[in-house]
Amino acid sequence: MATNVIPEAINDMRVYLNGADDMIGCKEMKLPELSGLTADIEGIGIAGKISAPIEGHFDSMEAELTWQLPTRTSTRLVAGTTTSLDAYADLQSYDGGQSEYAHECYHVVLRGRVKSHDPGTLKAGEAMESKTTIEVHYIKISIGSKELCEIDKYGYKAVVNGVDLLAEVRKNIGM
Repeated sequence: MATNVIPEAINDMRVYLNGADDMIGCKEMKLPELSGLTADIEGIGIAGKISAPIEGHFDSMEAELTWQLPTRTSTRLVAGTTTSLDAYADLQSYDGGQSEYAHECYHVVLRGRVKSHDPGTLKAGEAMESKTTIEVHYIKISIGSKELCEIDKYGYKAVVNGVDLLAEVRKNIGM
């Protein structure tokens, strides 16, 4: 019988700093947008202008951590600090064919430098909503044992669904 697996929610998650510290107090983590770097193309044979993605190259990638309250961990993440984050989430789905829950691991690895830290607003009886913004130069996303993408700007690597988009480029430029 065919199954009907419907993705539902993030059951829970944890984020670890530099491979060790549990980031207790991290309320949420906004992952970076994976937007291709583009060049404007125009001229003979084109009826207008095209914003063409440059294969394997990505625009600035920012991740944002939101903290309920400032913590010892969040407060030490100030501009320029080099950091590595490991986020593990449980993807909860419902398998309608089997009438049971299904769970998979969603794992994201980020490396970058802190661009800014906003301590938030002090107001009695409310969360401060501190925010830390990180300029990401490395990201790897996996679901279960399947690696979906790995982008390493300094390592000149962009692997998407098992295809290294920069392999031929590296070869052509003598890398």
